[in-house]
Amino acid sequence: MNAHPAIAPYALAIRTLVSLVFLTGAYGKLRHGVPFQGVVANYRLLPDAMVAPTAYLIPPVELLLGATLLLGLAFPWPDLGAAALLLLFALAMGINLRRGRRHIDCGCFQSALKQTLSWTLVMRNVVLALLMGVALLSNDAPHDPLALMNGYLAGAVLFIILQALGILWSISPAWRRAVRSSARAVP
Repeated sequence: MNAHPAIAPYALAIRTLVSLVFLTGAYGKLRHGVPFQGVVANYRLLPDAMVAPTAYLIPPVELLLGATLLLGLAFPWPDLGAAALLLLFALAMGINLRRGRRHIDCGCFQSALKQTLSWTLVMRNVVLALLMGVALLSNDAPHDPLALMNGYLAGAVLFIILQALGILWSISPAWRRAVRSSARAVP
């Protein structure tokens, strides 16, 4: 099923956004393999024997999904796989938040700052998964070179905005703790 051609640049922007999320996440996880294994273990969702294989499997899967989304290959499988993985990550975070385990690192590794679990991160992943559902409405890249460029640039800009929000979400809890501790110190 092919949707209206006007959707194609939006679908391309969404695929570019999610692709960049997965590519940068995979890069960070590959760079910090040992700490990432600890993050997977901290979620306490897997038996000990499955922690290392899972930690080794996630970055290549993210790389594969990121590359195929960016290049527009194998439609609809990368779109479906990306949405499923985002929802799986959201579920893992949500389970730990319900357990009261907010202090652990989310494992996103998209910035130098540690991001602890929050409902904001769960919602981010759910929204990205829903956006992948919108991208599934179009399997065509825009045919007009300007629309193609606009789709890629819009996705890149959305990614930069998401990264900036991620940094703000990372420093916000630390800022609130500092304000609370300074308020207690004032007589």
